Amino acid sequence: MSNEKQNPRVVVGVIIYNDSGQIFLARSHKWQDKWIVPGGHLDWGETLEECAKREVKEETNLDVDNIQLIDVQESIFSEEFHKKKHMVFLDFAAKAKNGEVMLNDELQEYKWFNAQEALDIDLNASTREFIEKFNEKDSHV
Repeated sequence: MSNEKQNPRVVVGVIIYNDSGQIFLARSHKWQDKWIVPGGHLDWGETLEECAKREVKEETNLDVDNIQLIDVQESIFSEEFHKKKHMVFLDFAAKAKNGEVMLNDELQEYKWFNAQEALDIDLNASTREFIEKFNEKDSHV
């Protein structure tokens, strides 16, 4: 291990919802093939909203708007993640503007789910908590 200081990383996650009120989830090999929301690291000089839009576009090819903060979580050395990392998750909800999904290599499979029924599938822990908060706030209606 290098002598470089390790720092927590800010990560944006996005529950994408469509006109039918369904949410977009995908399987990721980085999270033991569990279902997750799209997202990724905040870049230097980038706003949180720009990050949310960029990560969603890179991972799914979807454009989103109506971005709202839902929750803040910490993930400190999660055993579900493929690397030892300390991450601070800023969890947003956003409305899909188009429907042509094309996954990048970070995601293996996707599906649109009813937000309540999504709690019955194999989610990673932080995604489960995120969906629960999303359902409580009912921000997608």
